[in-house]
Amino acid sequence: MNTLKIAYIGMGYRGKQLLALTRHIPYFQVTAIADPEAREADYDVPCYNQGGDDYQRMITLHAPQLVFIASPWQLHVTHALYCIQHGCHVALEIKGGLYLHEYQPLIEAAEAGKKKIFPLENTLFRQEILAMHNLVSAGELGEVVYMRGGYRHDLRNLLLDDQGNLGNRKKTESIWRSKFYQQENGDLYPTHGLAPLCLIAGIPRKDRFVRLTTFSSKPAGLYQRIRELGGNPHVPVTQGDVTVTQLETASGTLVSLTHDTTLPRPRSLDFEIQGTKGIWQGEQRRIYLEGKSPHETWEADTAYLQKYEHLYWQQWGEEALRIDTHHEGMDYIMLKALEAEMKQEIPYPADIHDLALWTSVTPLSIQSVAEQRTVPME
Repeated sequence: MNTLKIAYIGMGYRGKQLLALTRHIPYFQVTAIADPEAREADYDVPCYNQGGDDYQRMITLHAPQLVFIASPWQLHVTHALYCIQHGCHVALEIKGGLYLHEYQPLIEAAEAGKKKIFPLENTLFRQEILAMHNLVSAGELGEVVYMRGGYRHDLRNLLLDDQGNLGNRKKTESIWRSKFYQQENGDLYPTHGLAPLCLIAGIPRKDRFVRLTTFSSKPAGLYQRIRELGGNPHVPVTQGDVTVTQLETASGTLVSLTHDTTLPRPRSLDFEIQGTKGIWQGEQRRIYLEGKSPHETWEADTAYLQKYEHLYWQQWGEEALRIDTHHEGMDYIMLKALEAEMKQEIPYPADIHDLALWTSVTPLSIQSVAEQRTVPME
């Protein structure tokens, strides 16, 4: 298979990024785009923009082999299910879970139709994450005891327009994404922090989550920015500025997950892995291995990550860093990994079952906050 016919549903922020990158990979042949705002003059391929269901006409007329879905969260399952039922593989953007077991119909349809679903969680493909996966698998950190990660990204300028109106920044995901901040209170976007930790610790293949407990702060940060911009200070906001979830595995590993999107801060995924032989802190890019590092002294992780560099980065790292400057190569590596799986060369590191697990943290964390209790995960 020299080329693969692909199409896109959804041409917002993520859709545009992925489209640009797939056009750097000859294997992917973009045949059509479906989005109510898409115009052929902008993309040089047929665009299906006659309402929200026009993607169905695109699938019928172009018969793509793989469809990238980057539409609003609440449409992911509907769009993916239609594509699977009409003979397409699916590359599915990630999100927070809307409700428990929402992916089950998609899992069943994919299995029945023998179709693949690729979760597009780009943090799985960060250079240091894949190297740490190899390092931990080699036993350098010993038995993993504690892990930390999160989505710590100031989204106030996305959620609010310049006058302080929530959900009013036109033609952006602000319009639909802000609604979650007015209706829910939990970890709205767990996958960026959780997926790499699951990969490194072998969850759910070698271990499994058994329970979680979530705590959420007050929503002071968003209200302060609304007041600063002259918006309505009485608009309802339910989502706390900082949400912390503690997850426990069957083997006794503890995982801390943070959602932190409405306070001023530099962007961070806040990764830390600690085991019986040492500890790695991703944000500081430092490591301590007992018996190898100077006694009780941090050292740079560079040499270790070079030693355990993943095959993906060995093969495609140079071109990834050159082409994908926005996300430090990880989106490009992700797409090359997808290509390798479709060519039956290297297995993709996650599937729809993984995505269902990662996103389940959202409804379970919401339940934990609302009921002020620990919630089972099995």
